[in-house]
Amino acid sequence: MENRAAGAVKDEWRRRMAEVRDRLSQAERDRMSAKLCALLESGALSPLRRELGRPLGVCAYAPFRSEASPLPLVEACLNAGDRVYATRMRTDGEGLELRELGGLSDWVAGKWGVPEPDPLRAPLMEAAAPLDLVLVPGIAFNAIGGRLGYGGGYYDRLYAERRRETQAGTLWIGFAYSAQIIEEALPSEAHDLELDGLATDEGIVWFGRRDS
Repeated sequence: MENRAAGAVKDEWRRRMAEVRDRLSQAERDRMSAKLCALLESGALSPLRRELGRPLGVCAYAPFRSEASPLPLVEACLNAGDRVYATRMRTDGEGLELRELGGLSDWVAGKWGVPEPDPLRAPLMEAAAPLDLVLVPGIAFNAIGGRLGYGGGYYDRLYAERRRETQAGTLWIGFAYSAQIIEEALPSEAHDLELDGLATDEGIVWFGRRDS
């Protein structure tokens, strides 16, 4: 639970960075998203496929409002034979479940209008299936691995659950426009997920690979 002072600082950062992101035109967002996806494919996914010698298990999301869009990367992963998953809020509202996408049409509007996998078309992820990389959205990031989410803690809880349930290595990669990267320290708490890297339209920054 955030204390009042820390919560106020986070809310101010969320307001400021939402304005920064919202000022980008749709054409700018589309251009930067396409570049970001291409850089992540060449700098992370292709090398990881070669290293593992198999298709990947990748968790992505569909953009909401002015978020960077990973949909070009989702399409590339599906075409490469990867298994692509996306997060969906559980019926109890307390966490996220992963469902497997069959195509770009497998989305419906969920809580607050956030796109999520259609449960009638996207089955639950199999417990034994590998999850090699998770794209993590956020409102702000910094160059030392700090991330500010939207305040619900959903990805933090998903990260903690995956660490408890599996020993398989998963890369958790922040996914954002370069305009969302700040130099200042971001407020953090002990339960925050630890990013392995940060991908923007200017490239990928790695913070060190962890078993997760």
